[in-house]
Amino acid sequence: MIYGKIYYKGRVVEAGVEVEDGIIKKVGKEVKGKEVRGLILPAAIDVHVHFRDFNEKHKETIETGSLSALYGGVCLVVDQPNTNPVVDCYEVYDRRMKMAKKSSYVDYTLNLALTNKNAKNIGEIVKKIEKKYYLPAIGEVFTQHENDELQITYKTLKELSVSKLLTIHAEDPRFVGKGSPNFKYRLPKAEIEAVKKCLQIGKYHFCHISTIKALQMISKSNSTCEITPHHFLLSEDDFKRLDGLINVNPPLRSKDEVEKLLKNVGLAEVIASDHAPHTIEEKLNGSSGFPGVETLYPLILGLIVKNVLNLNTIEKLTKNPAKIFGFERYGDIEVGNYANLAIFDLKKVEKIDVEKLHSKANWTPYEGFDAVFPEKVFIRGVEALNTEVLVDKGFGKILECV
Repeated sequence: MIYGKIYYKGRVVEAGVEVEDGIIKKVGKEVKGKEVRGLILPAAIDVHVHFRDFNEKHKETIETGSLSALYGGVCLVVDQPNTNPVVDCYEVYDRRMKMAKKSSYVDYTLNLALTNKNAKNIGEIVKKIEKKYYLPAIGEVFTQHENDELQITYKTLKELSVSKLLTIHAEDPRFVGKGSPNFKYRLPKAEIEAVKKCLQIGKYHFCHISTIKALQMISKSNSTCEITPHHFLLSEDDFKRLDGLINVNPPLRSKDEVEKLLKNVGLAEVIASDHAPHTIEEKLNGSSGFPGVETLYPLILGLIVKNVLNLNTIEKLTKNPAKIFGFERYGDIEVGNYANLAIFDLKKVEKIDVEKLHSKANWTPYEGFDAVFPEKVFIRGVEALNTEVLVDKGFGKILECV
């Protein structure tokens, strides 16, 4: 199929990739194919996106969110269920998956929400969903939320009876206040205390960790976690630059905290975007969340080019998410896996420009940051992007149980 410099088994080698029916059949120097310029990397998996839609389609849709993902070199997303309406039962889950089947440009899967309403019968809902669909996890589970139905107590976590990975949004409500900018009211202690209590209860995957202390605690446990580019690249010092758009949950931290996170990226198993778009008007009114699915991989490669991060960091976008969430045939460029490939010319570093992005949010907190965007993206062996999109909406596969 293609031949060139490939990230294979943790190092860059010159080899070809032979593909049959979307599956990698052989990788090696003896495999000949169309020679490509640039570096052939595994396409990314973004395990934390909010594609809105339903009653919030003015913010983003599965169609526009997945288009952004494709342009960013992402082959698979895990959508979060705190939509409107919330994905807390089989019927809503099924409805959303059917929407994705018709509209997603990339492969798509969806978490199930845990609420105070469905906590007692969550196991039954999981069983029903898993008869048809692949369910990655329950979550993100909110230990703090302004919606009482979504705020889950530690007691509920202890009493929960379900053998499924839970992803946790860890903030203790005792240390969260209301106000904007929210970094003044959502204290670092909120995350640290919530992580500490959750680790005493069980094994979890923690979402968007933003403090070095919480990251270190998780790294010493049998739980896993993800961090986001905005938590290790942006800080409270960006308040003036972001001009009223700074709110995100958990909030941006001090410059010192951010620098420590960036130096310790290696302690996290996963890097995810927490793509959470709002309109600019909503942001100015205090809504929390940043768009980021399209800039996730390009930002990381921008940091790799500058030797801030090493090339193996990409495994936090590819190999590790596949392993933690059980995505078979995804993650590595390896025989037996889908041919999910992204080709980057690392010499083509460019400044992020919102005018070139594809989210409905129509803004980015990373304006002017260095990034390397993919020139080509293959999903299941099909060339889906070559500067422009080559597939139609609905090309993305929803993950089903077979």
